[in-house]
Amino acid sequence: MTQRRINMLKYVLIVILSFPIAVLAQDNWNQEGDLEDSQVIIEKDRKIDLARVNRDFKKVPNAKSSQSSIDVKFNSKQFIPELNKLSPRIRVLTIQDEKLEKLYGSQVKLGGGNYGASYFEGNFSSKRNKDKSYGLNLLHQSFANGPIDGRNSGSGYQNINPYGKFIFQNAALSADAFYERNNNYLYGYDTTLVNEVDRDSIQRTYHSIGANIKLEDRNDNSNYHYKLGLNTYQLFSNIENSEFSFNYALDNSYDINEDISAYFNLNGFLSNLNFNAIDSSQNRNLIRFQPGIYYNWNDLRIKAGIIIAYENDTLENLGKTHLFPDLNAEYTVFDKLSLFIGIKGDIRANQYRSFLNENPYLDNTIPVFNTLMPVKFYGGVNGAISNVLGYEVGGSIASVQYNYGFTAIFDESEGELRYAPRYFIDKNTEANAYLALSTNLDNLNIDLRGDYFYYNVGDNQLMPFRPQFQLKLNSDYLIADKLKIGLNAHLQGAMNNENIFLEENANYSFNIDEAIPPIYDLGIKLAYQLSNRSQIFLHANNLIANKYEYFLGYPNRGFQVLGGFTYSF
Repeated sequence: MTQRRINMLKYVLIVILSFPIAVLAQDNWNQEGDLEDSQVIIEKDRKIDLARVNRDFKKVPNAKSSQSSIDVKFNSKQFIPELNKLSPRIRVLTIQDEKLEKLYGSQVKLGGGNYGASYFEGNFSSKRNKDKSYGLNLLHQSFANGPIDGRNSGSGYQNINPYGKFIFQNAALSADAFYERNNNYLYGYDTTLVNEVDRDSIQRTYHSIGANIKLEDRNDNSNYHYKLGLNTYQLFSNIENSEFSFNYALDNSYDINEDISAYFNLNGFLSNLNFNAIDSSQNRNLIRFQPGIYYNWNDLRIKAGIIIAYENDTLENLGKTHLFPDLNAEYTVFDKLSLFIGIKGDIRANQYRSFLNENPYLDNTIPVFNTLMPVKFYGGVNGAISNVLGYEVGGSIASVQYNYGFTAIFDESEGELRYAPRYFIDKNTEANAYLALSTNLDNLNIDLRGDYFYYNVGDNQLMPFRPQFQLKLNSDYLIADKLKIGLNAHLQGAMNNENIFLEENANYSFNIDEAIPPIYDLGIKLAYQLSNRSQIFLHANNLIANKYEYFLGYPNRGFQVLGGFTYSF
């Protein structure tokens, strides 16, 4: 028995022995009197001593192990409990998505006006889909009559354009086809001298049919990025001139790190041009190689590369292979102000179709050559002011060879003025300064651009049919909830006139020795919303009613008005 247990036993015995005394003390409970004083003394003076025991601790001897010769194999099967599938009836409370505004993907626009004008525009597209879109665009615009001799100066334009776009995980593919028809008349004859004109002989109708395909990379996680574009068209006409062209462009870039990327671009065209009048066929080719690097460092972006170009145009004193610089730097001063500067050379590709789009009154046979630009210096500033006004101010100066304007050619046997490109073989200087402003407010949109052009094409020579100044304005303003008004303007300075008269004593009344006067063309547009699907519109052009000439002998129509109806579905 340990010391602790002995002490506990002593306490128990004391309590038991004290209990009868406490009980007896209650016998006289109801008797009055004083309690007798008493004192109990408990003494603890006993000590138990135990003799010390000697203990001998010995190590446990190692047991000799004996290896059994019997192989014991254990085989355990894994037990996988299967539970019945639960179908918890739990509904997650979510916020209802905001309903998208109903989208009317298709629209038709019909109109008519003076000069026998007719207008139709149809845009038909698929419903909203994040992975694909497709549709069809139709356009018809024609004037039965013109400013000279009624129907002999009419014109028309038609376009059919189906398209589609498919967006994949790492790429986007878009394609479209087109049919385009341009119809014009060579009405640049003197009506005071010509009584009757064979309308079919002065008609010029050009048809173009073609397609475009573009494949673009969308993989942001890849260091390699690409963009492939292919374009082809076949042009033919009622005078049996034709042009086939296959244009291609491949852009490649590789991100070396976060700041540096290397690129290698390839583009050009293969074409065949035929003029029936001289029974000629010309194969024209152009190919460009454009290697270089992009460098981004904070707010500075630099492009450094070269352009290696090969062409087969048979131009005087020009080789077929050319090397040009391609340098550009852009610096963001702060959030809404950037500066840019660059040096670049290139070959400006000229094709028969592009000449016809610029001047529809060309002669049956014209020379078609590219324009060589050995070097151009350019720079400018762009930015925004208070998220209200965007601006860009810039300029350029270039050395150009085989730059071109147009020359008016009069053959009395033909009876009307026709045009051909006028090339300047020697190197000359070309400069441009411009200012562009744009604003896009809730109720107001304005786009304004002004350009100044300078041409130094040699001693005692002037660039013909090119303006030195040009100003373009497009704007619209929402006056009321359903009424919108727009203003457009085209202003340009006088142009130099250059002409060739094949007969010395030809009869004509053209002002061949005077410059082409400045052009002032103002227009206004009104649109009233009848419903969320329909509206009516009214357009008025050439408010000054000035039959100005851009090309000598071909005055423009005077005051024009076009009204119609638009419906979306």
